[in-house]
Amino acid sequence: MNGQNPTNNQVTQGDTNTTGGINPSVLGSVTPPTSPQNIGAAGQAPQPTPAPTPSPVAQNPTAPVAPTTPEVTPTAMPNQPVNPQPMAQTPISPMPNVEPSGVAQIVSPEPVAQPIPGTSATPYTASSLTGNTVGVGSPTMGQDNLNANGFVEPNKVQNIGQVPPPNNNQTSKPKKKGMNKTLFVVLIIVLIAAVAFGVYYFLSASNKTTVSLKEVTVGVGEILSDNINDYATITGGNASSCTLNTRNVNTQEIGTYTFTITCDGEAYNGTVNVSDITAPEVTLNTVYKEINSTATVDEFVASCTDPSECTTTFANENTLTTYLATAGGPYSIEINATDNAGNSATYTAQLYVTPYAISMFRDCESPSSEVSGYQATRTIRDYLPMGRDTAGNYIYLGVSQRIYTYVFTNADEYTSVVGDKPQSLTFDGISGQAAYDDENLTIQIVTDLSIDTLNTEAGGTFPTNYVEMRDYYVNLQYTCSNNIVSSSNN
Repeated sequence: MNGQNPTNNQVTQGDTNTTGGINPSVLGSVTPPTSPQNIGAAGQAPQPTPAPTPSPVAQNPTAPVAPTTPEVTPTAMPNQPVNPQPMAQTPISPMPNVEPSGVAQIVSPEPVAQPIPGTSATPYTASSLTGNTVGVGSPTMGQDNLNANGFVEPNKVQNIGQVPPPNNNQTSKPKKKGMNKTLFVVLIIVLIAAVAFGVYYFLSASNKTTVSLKEVTVGVGEILSDNINDYATITGGNASSCTLNTRNVNTQEIGTYTFTITCDGEAYNGTVNVSDITAPEVTLNTVYKEINSTATVDEFVASCTDPSECTTTFANENTLTTYLATAGGPYSIEINATDNAGNSATYTAQLYVTPYAISMFRDCESPSSEVSGYQATRTIRDYLPMGRDTAGNYIYLGVSQRIYTYVFTNADEYTSVVGDKPQSLTFDGISGQAAYDDENLTIQIVTDLSIDTLNTEAGGTFPTNYVEMRDYYVNLQYTCSNNIVSSSNN
């Protein structure tokens, strides 16, 4: 073994004492002899001379010594008889390389490590080692060159350092392969480009002007709007810089025309449909008819205004016939007005039925007066039908109208009063059917003038003959005139 001299002890034939020999219970407990001897006498077993095995340590002092199994070469001893008697009574472990032969074989003992040159003198006696223990124990005093395993430490020419023992508790992990630098740079560039594009797109989208065109339809004759928001919905940073062009639109004729909106140098074209979208506008006459006479719709319609052809009819002719059979009034007569585009409206006219045929109208107008709170003047006009009685005298026929005329000098006030020009209007405490003259800023409100109203205003009885009536209005400072009515109007 390592650190011991592998020289065998001499065994005497028949000797049962194992002291100084091989102890079967202790491996390596050997006392080295002073010198090897050959036994040649008869009756003694020949003592083989083991062939020296080169020590691995001697060949390479710096290499660690590993136990090896020596190869035993059997060599026949010449002129020596074979002694079959065992060497000792105490059984010895069989030698692995001895062949069972009648000739004594020289068996090389199990190799033991040779002393390392340069080690200390006294060899280590491992008296405490057992057969199952190799190189275990602590060196005794004076054996400083033995290590913890009982091996002799050589004098090393060069200290190459201690090799750390392997760490069996750690599992080796494959080293992670780093990311390719080129791929990393490409990813960074792509990310920067994506962010830059996102910022550019956001800024461009927020500053870009968006134009959403509308479907525009106007009526024939209407005034065209110049508000760009009536033609499109415009959003974006430059919406205020957009311009509108409607030069090609003619609202006086039915048709389809093109308008243009320009934003950021880009033109957007839309269409304006000029069509008949309003009902006909009708102005009416107050009709006076003699009892049991007939009437036509044209007598009630003073005018019908529409871009296309206008048609008027009675809403209920049977009602008209009933009214014509009874003297009195005013009677409301409904008239429908329709154009070719299908637009329609209903208007209400006034009918008076007299007991006699109308010969003339006595038209008396009051002086002008100021309208409180407005820049306007007011006049009152009584329109009184006159006819001949059985004696041939002109008399008041008992039905009439009063007409209030308002003339404005301020266009804004006129517009605020007329609004959307309803058929019936209440202004200055007066309610009735209205007629509008935008050019002259004039409004007429027509009301019924009953005999009861006239009697109240006259202080008892309103005069009914021509002469008394004339004097009455002269006292009121009214200006009067006579309008003769032809027989065809009755």
